[in-house]
Amino acid sequence: MNEKEMKLSALFADFLRFCLREEAQEPAGLAEMDWDALYDFGYKQAILGVFFHGIKRLSKSEHRPGRQQILKWYGSCSFIERANRQAYKDASMLTALMLKEYGVHSCVLKGQTNALMYPDPYMRTSGDIDLWTDAETLDVIRISRQLDKHGEIGYHHIEVGCFKTPVEVHFFPSFMGNLWHEYRLRRFFNQCKASQFEKLTELPDGSGYMYTLTDEFNRVFQMSHLMHHFFFEGIGLRQMIDYYYLLLHGFSEEERRRTLRIFRQTGMYKFAAAVMYVMKETLGLPDQYLLLEPDERIGRMLVSEMLQAGNFGFHDRRYSFAGKSVYSQYFVEIYRNLHFAMDFPSETIWGRPVSRWWHMIYKAYLRRRLRQLQK
Repeated sequence: MNEKEMKLSALFADFLRFCLREEAQEPAGLAEMDWDALYDFGYKQAILGVFFHGIKRLSKSEHRPGRQQILKWYGSCSFIERANRQAYKDASMLTALMLKEYGVHSCVLKGQTNALMYPDPYMRTSGDIDLWTDAETLDVIRISRQLDKHGEIGYHHIEVGCFKTPVEVHFFPSFMGNLWHEYRLRRFFNQCKASQFEKLTELPDGSGYMYTLTDEFNRVFQMSHLMHHFFFEGIGLRQMIDYYYLLLHGFSEEERRRTLRIFRQTGMYKFAAAVMYVMKETLGLPDQYLLLEPDERIGRMLVSEMLQAGNFGFHDRRYSFAGKSVYSQYFVEIYRNLHFAMDFPSETIWGRPVSRWWHMIYKAYLRRRLRQLQK
């Protein structure tokens, strides 16, 4: 990174912290902001709505963007708002459908559950709807195939394409590369499962209702999601901002200790320390909301990877997973993860090179069982 890029990155980080804190003062150096470059950065990280939330607070500033730039942001963020409105509507319809037609309770993971934590429930760039239910895996597949007979079966979810928003119905919320750590993580999920179908939440502007996650469950689940995607495709600032707003809800000392105990049991503790560095140094989260002491060395590495890879690694020029076969992705993943082997051997050496084969075997088993049920 040359001197100009470093300066821009510092400006972007300052402005991002301003956008995240409602009471923050206009950042110094705003006069030097390259708004077009900020737009490109926001697009790459899927956080255009977050930046525009801050820009709207600059209405009286002499350093605000020009009219044409504002219109460009407004157009993109109007699209983000429409996508969120549709996702809320679809999540509510899906929740009601599962309960009324199939007697299945459900909750929404990530996505719109995270969007509700933002100061504006329409500012987060939405993705698909991730639904977790209290049904058994084969029942989840059977129901999902009734909704979409072509739904692709994955390791921990099945895709459903009958709504305007893409849907993934999960057999379990997340997984680890290391199978022993995954066993412990899934044990935690099962212990918390029943309480995830109790928090009925009203959606904005009469969009309906859906069940959302408890904070204690969400702190572990989202960390596992961050870690999984870091070792597969890459992770960006959008997911980190999700975690930022979750931590702002606060927690007791006992809750903090319980969360850290799960991190240790599931091999996430060191990665969580790097995430805390991002929370504090990049996003400006106050110390009282940090779960543990930040790890500066690994945290800096994590920031570097995020800046290079963008949202879910879609902009990483070093490693490309798109369009490759499953086997090609396997070898790209192994090669990429060897760069992190010294800090995370349980994931990169003893974990993912082995677990990927287990995933293939398990998916084949699910497809065979489905065929047997359909005979």
